[in-house]
Amino acid sequence: MKNNTVPKSKKILRHREESSLIRRRGDLIKIASLTLAMTLFFGSFTKVNAQATQQGLTAIPPRLEINVKPDGVSSQTIKVRNESSQERTIKVSIEDFIVNDNEGTPTIVSSTKEDNRWAASNWIQVSPSSIRLKGGETKSLVLTVMPPKNALPGGHYAMVIHSPDSETSLLNSTGASIQTRVGTLVYITIDGKIKQDARITDFTAPKFLEYGPVDFKAVINNLSDVHINPIGHIAISNIFGRNVINLPLDDTNIFPYASRTFLNKFDRKWLFGRYKANLQAGYGTAGGLLAATVFFWVIPWRIMILVATAAVLLFVLIKLVKQTNPPKKDSQKVEKLEEELSELKKKYKDSKN
Repeated sequence: MKNNTVPKSKKILRHREESSLIRRRGDLIKIASLTLAMTLFFGSFTKVNAQATQQGLTAIPPRLEINVKPDGVSSQTIKVRNESSQERTIKVSIEDFIVNDNEGTPTIVSSTKEDNRWAASNWIQVSPSSIRLKGGETKSLVLTVMPPKNALPGGHYAMVIHSPDSETSLLNSTGASIQTRVGTLVYITIDGKIKQDARITDFTAPKFLEYGPVDFKAVINNLSDVHINPIGHIAISNIFGRNVINLPLDDTNIFPYASRTFLNKFDRKWLFGRYKANLQAGYGTAGGLLAATVFFWVIPWRIMILVATAAVLLFVLIKLVKQTNPPKKDSQKVEKLEEELSELKKKYKDSKN
């Protein structure tokens, strides 16, 4: 006769296993909650930028390039537009300017107060010198350049300024005052033997990033007797040497013996590995070349940690499932052995009696 009662020791063992399983499941829930919190914490945010518009005067073009020989003459057409709805009288003046900063900001200077090798205001005439513009109207002016015989070869610079005849300024919709003085920058190159030279004094990028975008900063120093306009790009290649993207340099002039900062952005978020950024640019009329190289790494280490954590959690979960759900064959074998052991015990007792 079979004994169908379950041994007390077996009940205790099963109770302990169930308690251990509950504790392990609780630990898994805590780990999963922590992983979710980390994912939310390292999430990204969207930035919103606003742009403001202003109304006043517009100079057309904002920059004018002129090549002329010593004792020569060059005439160009420039325009000015009244962007407001009010009729205005515009006065035209001419000033010399230089650039001292890395942002290309023109600074008006007086050639009578300092020795300005780059001055050109005395060579320029604009006709008419005063115009009246209705709201939204555009008018043309004639700009004439007449350098002297002894004009030095290279660059010379002036600014044609358009300003309202009255000192009052317009107000925008918020009540803020709008500056209505605008100017056309005149870049004059006198033909002759001109020194042309330039250097890249700085080219940097972050050496290590978690993810993009990647910001680049380049500083080019113009050592020429004339302004230059570097034309080129930053070529970015991956660890396999394959070109990923070319970032063009801004189209801008660099004043003689001044520096200019160029900012570029590799606007891609998901990157991985080591990258090479090679800056190449040409300048001047003599085939001048500029080159510089930087390397940087992009490793999304937080994501890698999360992936590794998820893999560990999956491994632990599989192991727990296997431990709590043994194969049916093994379970049946254990039960059969227990029954046989019980029968042997019974036979042993009977034989003893």
